[in-house]
Amino acid sequence: MAGPLEQPVGVFRARVTRDGEALARDGQPYFAMNRLSELNRPDGERALFEIRFADGLWMLVREDDLVAGTIGSVE
Repeated sequence: MAGPLEQPVGVFRARVTRDGEALARDGQPYFAMNRLSELNRPDGERALFEIRFADGLWMLVREDDLVAGTIGSVE
């Protein structure tokens, strides 16, 4: 879980990751991120990350879903 003084890293936008959990978390800030290495990344796919939301849940997302350093509504 995010500590009381922990600042968001950015905002998650469900652009590529479109399952039910991703759609429910669209627009939420994330507080930690780790880039993951992939042995065989599909052609045209951007980097894979795991991100942590305020409630402590980690989610796998593509770089296209991350709006780093932007907090608030993104159109």
